[in-house]
Amino acid sequence: MANLLQMNSLPIWDFFDNSLADKIRRISNVMFYAEGQLIHSRGDQNPSFSIVKSGSAHAGIFGEDGQFVMTTILRPGQTFGEFTLFADLPRTHDITAFDRTEIYDLSERKFFALYDEEPAFARALFSSHLKRTHNLLELLDAMRRLPLRERTAKILINLLSANETYNVIECRQSDLAATLGVTRASLNKALQQLVELELIELGYGKIKISKKRKLSAWVTENCTQVGL
Repeated sequence: MANLLQMNSLPIWDFFDNSLADKIRRISNVMFYAEGQLIHSRGDQNPSFSIVKSGSAHAGIFGEDGQFVMTTILRPGQTFGEFTLFADLPRTHDITAFDRTEIYDLSERKFFALYDEEPAFARALFSSHLKRTHNLLELLDAMRRLPLRERTAKILINLLSANETYNVIECRQSDLAATLGVTRASLNKALQQLVELELIELGYGKIKISKKRKLSAWVTENCTQVGL
């Protein structure tokens, strides 16, 4: 599950001062994608660094049966493509625009020129990736050890945008079930248990969390943290 769950990472802009953020926006190409449009495919060999400017994108993998298994919702300020630059790896996931989406795109040449010129840029990437790796360790532990109700709650917390007080996760239950590797019926049971605890609300194609702190506290109490 490499490159899994860039969820709940702070927007990359939070790691930059205003002058560096403005410089990145100025030198980037802005790419526009319509709802459902493919941004790139798993296996593509096109190194670049991308930041979601507006809208949102779903990252996952299309199976042999054509089913899309979602692993990540990418929101404004979240990034992808780093593996293609630092590890010379092909794209690990298929990424599609969930709605009308704009992407800041830094070519390989522009990325490394900025990386060499701006030490703050390198430090920000390092900090961002450490936080992302910490989330990944916790989620892998949850997938291995926790009951489905707790696993589902932990996944939802990590799907939330990090800086909103009212959150709506727009995804189908079938996508979330595939991500967790369970049947839709099993997931629905776990979601209903969270509804009964007044931690979430279910809507058509979306899950609402109006009390993020309450859900976070419940996850902290019921899901032991993992660390190295």
